[in-house]
Amino acid sequence: MTNEELILQRLEAMEERIAFLHERAMGTKYFIEEVTPIGNHAFRLMVEELQDVHGRVHLDDIFELLRRGLRSVPNLNYCLDQLENLIDLWRTMHPAVAPTWPHIIEGLGKWEQDGVFAKLSALKGAGGKVLDANTPEGIEKMGDALAFMTVLLQKLADPNVQVFLARAVDMLAKLDLSQAKPVGMFGMVGALGSKEAKEGLGVAMEVLKALGALKGDGCCACGCAAHAPAKND
Repeated sequence: MTNEELILQRLEAMEERIAFLHERAMGTKYFIEEVTPIGNHAFRLMVEELQDVHGRVHLDDIFELLRRGLRSVPNLNYCLDQLENLIDLWRTMHPAVAPTWPHIIEGLGKWEQDGVFAKLSALKGAGGKVLDANTPEGIEKMGDALAFMTVLLQKLADPNVQVFLARAVDMLAKLDLSQAKPVGMFGMVGALGSKEAKEGLGVAMEVLKALGALKGDGCCACGCAAHAPAKND
């Protein structure tokens, strides 16, 4: 190979390198031309934001934030650990909860159609009115009264008491006061000769005996602790 051929070969290699460098330079130029407007806009925006916080945030505040952030790393790690535990718990419960969730939604919708939530809201409003209309001492007395009424309601569960009340109500329903006529002494004696009058008189005597038992020490017969007679030491 002659010197002229070597020189031409080296010139071709140099041209290839120059073309490669020129291509890189043009790519960098295009990149700068594209990025420069974005950089200028970002710089102006940053300057505007810094002007907005000027006088409110100082360099000491930033350092304090960094220090507190570094000190809070254990707490952040703890929070992340608890979050992972919650995620694991949800992944464990999800297969069991997911099938029942539509049924829960359906049940809540049925309650809404039946007016359960409206009734609960009304009950809440009524409770609020009761609380507003009474003092703490009055509410405490109401609690004592409710406890007393609970004891009475328990006694109403006795079948004998229920039968007696049912018969009494039926008797009052059948009673026709328009048929009542004035009765004198002899008429009363004559009326007492009937079987029904004698049975009624017997019932009245039993009621009178029960009423007499109320006199005693003046205590009710409910047997509750609040009305129990005091024991002598």
